[in-house]
Amino acid sequence: MVIHESNSSEEIIYETLRRTLSPQIAVSSSCGFANPIEKLEPSNQSVFAVIGRGTCGTVFEVAGSKIAIKKGSDKYGLWVDANLTHEASRAVMEMKVYLESIFPDSSIPLVPQAHGWVHDEELEKWWYINRSQFPDDDNEIGFLFYVERISPLPEATRTALIRKYFPREFQDISLRDPSNRTCLIRPYLGMRRTDHELKHPAETLQNFPLHLDQMEEIGLDIAQFSREMAIGLAIIHWRVGLDGMDMEFGLGSVANDLEVFPLIENFEKINPFSVPVRNMARRPTHLWMLDFDKTSKLDFNDWKKARGRMVTAVTGNDPYFPNPATSGEKEKLVWSNFEEVYLQAACAVLKMHPTLSEKVRTRKYPEAFLIDWKKRAQSLEETKDGSFIKFVG
Repeated sequence: MVIHESNSSEEIIYETLRRTLSPQIAVSSSCGFANPIEKLEPSNQSVFAVIGRGTCGTVFEVAGSKIAIKKGSDKYGLWVDANLTHEASRAVMEMKVYLESIFPDSSIPLVPQAHGWVHDEELEKWWYINRSQFPDDDNEIGFLFYVERISPLPEATRTALIRKYFPREFQDISLRDPSNRTCLIRPYLGMRRTDHELKHPAETLQNFPLHLDQMEEIGLDIAQFSREMAIGLAIIHWRVGLDGMDMEFGLGSVANDLEVFPLIENFEKINPFSVPVRNMARRPTHLWMLDFDKTSKLDFNDWKKARGRMVTAVTGNDPYFPNPATSGEKEKLVWSNFEEVYLQAACAVLKMHPTLSEKVRTRKYPEAFLIDWKKRAQSLEETKDGSFIKFVG
């Protein structure tokens, strides 16, 4: 059973979560690499600790580093993930300043940067040197690539989530569990908790699901989350050209404040370095897009097939996106906001696309996708048991 706090302590929890989970809000952090030039102390912990698991592989942190290792047995899937993560990350950085000029009140979702992989010819040697660094139950030899680590949410957030949403009998042990330090939140704008989630709440902060009703309960700006998610999906579809199948959204931190600092007009006439910048020891909470191993490239020359794959991806994924078929008034507002921003962002991205034909770079393509999405969502709503998802080849 989830703990019920007194009114005063519950409000403190809500205030903590509102303050630390709102994108663009800087939160204090004790992260060892918040200052990019600060010398790191050597760690006594030599083991690569697990910080995430997925269908494609397991992610390990490298102590004292901003890099993580993703390991998996599916060679091709991991190869796809590494390369499409790289493409998506590059596309986001290319479009970031332009889209922020259009959406000045929103942050653009980030994608972790891929930093290379262990070459086939070097794999045996790499494992000979590093296998002892892995936990005993996670040291099977596999394929690897290096990726930017998404910094976890701060301790205050983790404590508040555990105190509010974990069963009472697990709270103290969960606060001491080192695996809960790697806290990444999955924002589910398309789902409220059902009786199942209420009776069986999450017992780990790794990939912690935060549902729409919880966001309302905390008092988060749901419209802002929906705007930023819409912008991110538009980049994936219309700049990277991916269907987004099984792509995930996660709310985490940014290790080194990767935001581009503002352009300073007439900088030649200003006293050098006299303009303050943000404190690098404070990290903003940020929305991330990750896990591209199941995504596929879209062929817009076969628009019917491409559109079908895009619709399947958004309706067959975890409920990150607002559901256009739900009947609740609040849900309708969330979807309307998402739809409007997605269309605006898609059109902006298409105007800047360097290779797509003029025919594709029109508003009618994103509009057609949204129409089909709403039709598919309504069809799934009518067959509510969820046992059937139509996949388009």
